[in-house]
Amino acid sequence: MTREDVKKLLALIAVAYPQSKFEPSQMTLDLWVDMLSDLPGEVVAASTKRMIATLKYPPTIADIRGAVAQATQDARGMLSAGEAWAKVKKAIGRFGSYRGDEARAWLGEDVWRAVEFIGGWRDLCLSDDPETVRSAQFERRYDAMAAQQSARIQIPASVRDDMARLVGPLTARFALEAGDGA
Repeated sequence: MTREDVKKLLALIAVAYPQSKFEPSQMTLDLWVDMLSDLPGEVVAASTKRMIATLKYPPTIADIRGAVAQATQDARGMLSAGEAWAKVKKAIGRFGSYRGDEARAWLGEDVWRAVEFIGGWRDLCLSDDPETVRSAQFERRYDAMAAQQSARIQIPASVRDDMARLVGPLTARFALEAGDGA
């Protein structure tokens, strides 16, 4: 988003919520530009309009980034964990343990990554564990991956970069301190 895009967005919010007497200051504009500049303006505008249609109160930066994250996952065809597990069960019956490459192509990369994290295709197909155990493991992993993908969109790139830069020396310091006491 450009600075001009953010100005238009803030004006739209102010018009949509006149009861809030929302009048963005220069400081507000600067913060919103900083927090939204890594997102495509058209997607932010569409997500904001969607929220204007459903929210009683003006959307926050967090609301907007969350809506963009959800729209991104929807556009990618991201399944719910239960839907993904149902697809895995169908693939097990359809392809079996020896046709993993075909299963991978049919399941898609998001679902396949979750399968890999819980031991891989062959182990999943041949497991003696009850289905409730396998489904719980898969769904937990799949939900965690979806949350990570969402967080990558919800946290601005500049903030992620700053955190990596600032936390790097801190993690190294604690790693060294932990090693000294051993």
